[in-house]
Amino acid sequence: MNCNEVMDKLSLYIDRELSDDEIHLMEEHIKDCENCQKELEEYNNLISILQNLPEEEPPEGYCQRLHNKLKEANASQSKNLKINKFNRFKWMKYGSIAAALVLVFLVYGLNNLGLRTKNEAYDMAQPSESMIFPEVAPEVMESYDDVMSGEGGQSFAASDARAKISLDQREMKIIKSGSIYAQTEDYHKFFDDLSLKITSLGGLLESNNTEVYQRYNDKKLMYGNLKIRVPQENFYEMIGFIESSAEVRRKNINEIDMTKEYYEKDNKVKNLEIQEQHLRELFEKATTVEEMLLIENELRRIRTEIDGLNMSLKDIDDRASMSTINLEIEEVMPVSLTLKSQRSVLERSKEGFINTINSIVRTSEDLLVKIVSSSPILVPVIIIAVVVFLKIKKYINR
Repeated sequence: MNCNEVMDKLSLYIDRELSDDEIHLMEEHIKDCENCQKELEEYNNLISILQNLPEEEPPEGYCQRLHNKLKEANASQSKNLKINKFNRFKWMKYGSIAAALVLVFLVYGLNNLGLRTKNEAYDMAQPSESMIFPEVAPEVMESYDDVMSGEGGQSFAASDARAKISLDQREMKIIKSGSIYAQTEDYHKFFDDLSLKITSLGGLLESNNTEVYQRYNDKKLMYGNLKIRVPQENFYEMIGFIESSAEVRRKNINEIDMTKEYYEKDNKVKNLEIQEQHLRELFEKATTVEEMLLIENELRRIRTEIDGLNMSLKDIDDRASMSTINLEIEEVMPVSLTLKSQRSVLERSKEGFINTINSIVRTSEDLLVKIVSSSPILVPVIIIAVVVFLKIKKYINR
């Protein structure tokens, strides 16, 4: 044991709070070290002096003040403990709720991620039995194989072949849309004629945003942003009507062939429906709850995919049957090319002279009206000004 260790443990050695081995080592070191002996003697002398100090009586009222301060300190400490406990409980409660919400969203996101990954990787061909039913009983799997293989049933390949429609029998799914910017000299007449034409073609005005974009004297120039839906077969007739009724400044026509994509999705829906029917038959043969849950999960996945594909098919049907035209129509002032005859110098001079006389007369009348209307104030001011002027003049003369 060195001197530093002895100095660190010297107070513990004096209080006899060290183990027997440590006490023995310290005594061996102190016996051979003069510095440590001197330090120990100083400690002992200081302790002896402190022990021999006489007892002093506390000041009068000190005990009561100390007692009161201790009570206040205890009350404050108890209050702080209660507040800390309440805050800790509050944070624990809110923290638990937040953790539960985070856990719920995390599980929901992982499930959705797994579902999307599974749907994207899903093949239209026959799925593997070991992937869908990893722990289904052998007899149920045998029935599943019978249904899927063709013994007493129909294979997916054969059903898929029958589900496909030949190219000649397919209805074309062409989505037509147009964007037109046009100008007209009479917005209201054009709009009324356009509404009648849309109705006669079996279409509808899906949206109408009309506003006044400019004023010219007393005339309001209108601007409209219209969205028109008409049956596909009347699309070009509607375009021709707009071109004949207004001046078209910009036109953009699009035709998109969605036939291939439409029937690919349609075939996929039919194959999934066949697979769904086979799974329902297999569900009837399940004997355990685990088998039923596995099959039910797969049925739910297939039904979700079928619903999504059906929504996409309905959207294509709607856009193919009813074409869309986005029309911007702006009202403009008619252009006048008529030249006016120029008047003679005498006529213009006569008109200028008359205008000048009229201007002088109007100015005089306006001045008279202002004087009369301000007379209740102007008359006293004039009287006061005259009196002041006379006083000043008299003072100067004197």
